[in-house]
Amino acid sequence: MPPLAWAATVTLLASLGGCANAPTTLVILQNQKVIPDTTTGLCTPTTDIDLPLLSGTYDVDLDQDYPYYVYPLVQSRLPSLMTAGGIERNSVVMSALRIEIQAPAGLDLTWPAGCPATFDAPASLVVDPQSSRALTARGFLPCHAQYLRQLIKQGSIPANPSQPVYFTLSMRALASRDGAELDSEAFPFQVGVCAGCLQAYFPDTPMCLDTPKPNPKPGNPCNPAQDGPQVLCCVDAKGALLCPAPDA
Repeated sequence: MPPLAWAATVTLLASLGGCANAPTTLVILQNQKVIPDTTTGLCTPTTDIDLPLLSGTYDVDLDQDYPYYVYPLVQSRLPSLMTAGGIERNSVVMSALRIEIQAPAGLDLTWPAGCPATFDAPASLVVDPQSSRALTARGFLPCHAQYLRQLIKQGSIPANPSQPVYFTLSMRALASRDGAELDSEAFPFQVGVCAGCLQAYFPDTPMCLDTPKPNPKPGNPCNPAQDGPQVLCCVDAKGALLCPAPDA
């Protein structure tokens, strides 16, 4: 390496040696749109920059308290620092995705004990220099769905399923490099929270005996409570809601 280039690299690495990092060292580029694998059915995010999800939808009134998943695309802008033995010294190890749920203006919430608005979602991931990796984490927890549903029923959040109320998930990647802590700048992602907006025919949910077989609207295979398409739910003989309605 030429002397000037080596000096520049040393200067950059020295600046990253403490707990604080340069603002552009670790970046969340976008939240990914996930397309299930047609063979395995797995919902694994890719690094395709052409698959951004610009905003989300979260239906909190299905048959159970579903989480809401986020799929941030994380990029390391560190230079490569390869040792003589072929070991990369500048790989970044992510430990968590810090989520802060921000309510819309005018809505002052007191989240229940054990269900905080700010939490760390585990995210084990290695990001090599000058590369990007996508991960899966929970942006809303099941307890958040339960609380938000209660607020809608109480009228604190509008109940009109065609007018979701937009919350912001502020996401920050937490990581380390060679013992030094790194974190990204916050990336805001808006999610419209609603009750019933992703359910076909809501609130006139059909009985399970009356739904088409197989179900023509199975919903999002990665999570029926988020982002669409709509899911056809049904009510069974005991009065319980099933989402999606059974195929047979």
